[in-house]
Amino acid sequence: MRRSLFWLGVSTVLGFGLPGILLIFFFQETTIWEVFTGGKSLSVQLVWGGAVGIASSMMALMVISAPFFARERHFYQNLVRAFDWTPLSILLVSACAGLGEEVFFRAGLQPLLGIGWTSLLFVALHGYLNPWNWRISIYGSFMVGVIYGFGYLFEEVGLWAAVMAHAVFDLVVICRLVYGRSSFV
Repeated sequence: MRRSLFWLGVSTVLGFGLPGILLIFFFQETTIWEVFTGGKSLSVQLVWGGAVGIASSMMALMVISAPFFARERHFYQNLVRAFDWTPLSILLVSACAGLGEEVFFRAGLQPLLGIGWTSLLFVALHGYLNPWNWRISIYGSFMVGVIYGFGYLFEEVGLWAAVMAHAVFDLVVICRLVYGRSSFV
């Protein structure tokens, strides 16, 4: 695995996860322990998260595979393919993004801002709500719904369900962008 992808994963966990933990500690009336251990059983959370991650990533692939999205798809394929991916690095980056971003957005911000604003902020910060590119904004609008679903999953099932959904989503989409249609998806 290339060091750059390893450090991308580590910096995502630390860069998002630590601020999320600080938001919980300083601004919420719960403990970090309760956030990480709350919700349904771990096995139930992982099953729900995996199912939601697979379903939402398949829908995302339908959007990005549409003919109208060809230019953007090629842009993102070239961007992602600039890295020297291995199956392990895809798994690591996906898991780190799922953990770090969900701890920050779901566990840290969502109790303060609500599901809607947190979902909009998440998608906007990823660059998918672009007033100068309607194609990306269509994908972004779809993603607001997906991320809203991850937020609902967090509230109703638990943090690990949202982490799993996010990690599986990223895993499937990155595999498609790296390997094309010959991948397992």
